[in-house]
Amino acid sequence: MTHIPNEFSTSPPNPGYCCMEVSVDGDTSDYRVKINPPAAELCVLDVADDPDTPATHYRLSENGDRIIYVSIDTGVYDEDDYCVPPVLLDLLPPFPSGDWNKGHITRTEERPEAHFAWTRVADLPAITPTWHSRHVKFNQLNICSKVMPNVAEASHPELGEVIAKYARFEWEIASYQSETEVYHWLDGQNVGPDFLGHLTEGGRVIGFLLQKLNGRHAYFQDLARCEDVVGKLHSLEILHGDLNRHNFLVNEEQVVLFDFETSVRSQDVDEKTEELRGLKKELLDH
Repeated sequence: MTHIPNEFSTSPPNPGYCCMEVSVDGDTSDYRVKINPPAAELCVLDVADDPDTPATHYRLSENGDRIIYVSIDTGVYDEDDYCVPPVLLDLLPPFPSGDWNKGHITRTEERPEAHFAWTRVADLPAITPTWHSRHVKFNQLNICSKVMPNVAEASHPELGEVIAKYARFEWEIASYQSETEVYHWLDGQNVGPDFLGHLTEGGRVIGFLLQKLNGRHAYFQDLARCEDVVGKLHSLEILHGDLNRHNFLVNEEQVVLFDFETSVRSQDVDEKTEELRGLKKELLDH
């Protein structure tokens, strides 16, 4: 599928319109698109292809508050239309009324026009259990830029600049559930960035907020400092699982680890030794 832009800035100028800045193949333009139905302000937050189904999935914000999930079968629209939100939004069929959070758009021989095959109130999965006292609603964040599809630099009225890491779609919940638990193990240990709270959507936890730190990725000259922080991690009986230079943040004051999605508890000395050996080899190449 054609590249799907990760970053959208939205500022609806009038009810029923969504203003977006979208970069496609290096060309950045502002789009003002009328939304269907006209009373709604609808914006695309995230887009992904589900590896298990022939459909493209969209996470949408309606009126800046309600989050809904819409999947569209392949072939309903031209391939390029799926990738440019302003174009796609103008093609969508009227949204059914009612209190639903998931819907599916298709075409059939009996109904060749694009239409909603179904909508429903889905019991969406959540990250459980939670351990931090702070819960922040997703719509309280101002997303400044996407670092990765699931990671954004953001600002919050009370917390200031933060890193938001979250599951955009339900099949991503499991990874962030595991990482949320690892941050509980690391709380107060000065191994990773500070965990600032859980991120919620519609009452369910979908991710978390981290302290935003300035720094760079690790190089071979940082090996001793990186080994120190990994040693601290191992002393807590935790294996990182993906030690590479991009998972270290280095500045004058400290070295921290992040991306604990594959981290596990382990008392195996050989596994810890092998992980450190792999780190040295990784940094030798840089």
